[in-house]
This record gives sequence, C-alpha cells and structure tokens, in this order.
Amino acid sequence: MARERRSKKEIITAKIEMIDEKITGYANKIAALTDEKEALQTELDELASAQKKAEEEAKTKELLKILKDKNMSIDDLKKMVENS
Repeated sequence: MARERRSKKEIITAKIEMIDEKITGYANKIAALTDEKEALQTELDELASAQKKAEEEAKTKELLKILKDKNMSIDDLKKMVENS
C-alpha cells in the first residue's frame, strides 16, 4: 500500500495547529494557576488580618489588666490621656 505524501503546506499547517493546541493548553494552565494564586493570596490576607486582630486583642487585654491592677477605670485613663 502506497503512503500518501503530504505537501509542505499541509505539514506546516499541521505544525501550526499543534502549536496552537499547546498554546491553548498552556493558557488554561496559566488561568488555573492564576486562580490558585488569587485564592492563596486571599487566604494569606485573611490570616494577616486575623493575626493583627489577635495582636490588638492581646494588647487590649494587657491594658485592661494594667488598669485593673492600678484600680483605674476607663474614664480615669481617658482623663490621664487628655491631661498629657
């Protein structure tokens, strides 16, 4: 059985189609990785926000403990700050 020869044009067209398929595949992979990156960045931002909130709460508790140890009220603290 004789093998049919393809023309140079057909060979080049086939190569272009293969490259286009690869480009489409890579574009899909890039889109998926971009989505994953955005999700991870959102998670990281949420963790940073939670950490900042926890630090603020710890400082507030420390301040309240100091006020209690010094037998001061919040109003007393406000007066001290206003007079400073």
